[in-house]
Amino acid sequence: MLDTSTSSTLELLFNDGLGAPRKITVKDPIESLSAEVAQAAMDKIVETDIFIDEGIDVYAVAEGARYVTRSVQDIYKAEV
Repeated sequence: MLDTSTSSTLELLFNDGLGAPRKITVKDPIESLSAEVAQAAMDKIVETDIFIDEGIDVYAVAEGARYVTRSVQDIYKAEV
C-alpha cells in the first residue's frame, strides 16, 4: 500500500523596505489562529526593526498570512 502524507505551514507575508516580497514560513503551526492574532504577531515583527540587511528593513510592511497545505501521494515506491 502506498502512503499519502499531508503537511501544513503558516506563511507570514511581508514587503521589505524596497517593496520586494519577503516571507517567514512556520512549520507545523497552530491551525486555529485568528486574523487578529496573526496581524498582531506580524506587527510586532515589523515594529522590532531587528531584521536589517545592508541597511534595508527585511520585514518592513506586513502584507498577510496564510496556511499552506501540501499533500503528497506516492504512486510508486521501490521495495527494499
